[in-house]
Amino acid sequence: MKRFTAYKTDKLNPKQTIALIAQFKLFNLNWWLQVIDSLWQQRVVRYFFAAATATVVDVLVFWFVFNKILHQHNHNLLGMIVLKAPTLSLICGFGCGLVTNFLITKFFVFNQSDAKTRWQLIRFILVAIVVLICNYYFMWFLTAQLNWYATVSRAVSAVTIGVFSFTAHKFFSFKL
Repeated sequence: MKRFTAYKTDKLNPKQTIALIAQFKLFNLNWWLQVIDSLWQQRVVRYFFAAATATVVDVLVFWFVFNKILHQHNHNLLGMIVLKAPTLSLICGFGCGLVTNFLITKFFVFNQSDAKTRWQLIRFILVAIVVLICNYYFMWFLTAQLNWYATVSRAVSAVTIGVFSFTAHKFFSFKL
């Protein structure tokens, strides 16, 4: 009981509070730069930064095409095939995300790869096709079976497939 009352009476003044926070180095810019630099040296962190950037591009393009261009309506192709709005939006978003991901991954993540760029791109696209198929069926499951909104389903499926994608690109696309 004495400890509790001592806590209430021995409050820190603002200068002491700031000094205590400074001990945790929360406001030390050099410390933060060292932390960020040490994290950036990790290939997996750089990859997930690239993947996150590409995913943001992918989801934003998906949303824009789905809501603003297609207005959430399906379209007929020559009166024979019905192209669903989520599928068309997925292809557009995935294509933009693919280009973004390849460029960032090639130049910032696996930049020590000795493989020629065209072979990296071909392998990258092959892995991306497998990832696209996985994303498509996972997104279909979330939208058709669980009745999730299409954009949320797209974001969840993209994040879920990320671990497979990193491994495939590391050992196949860029052969490190």
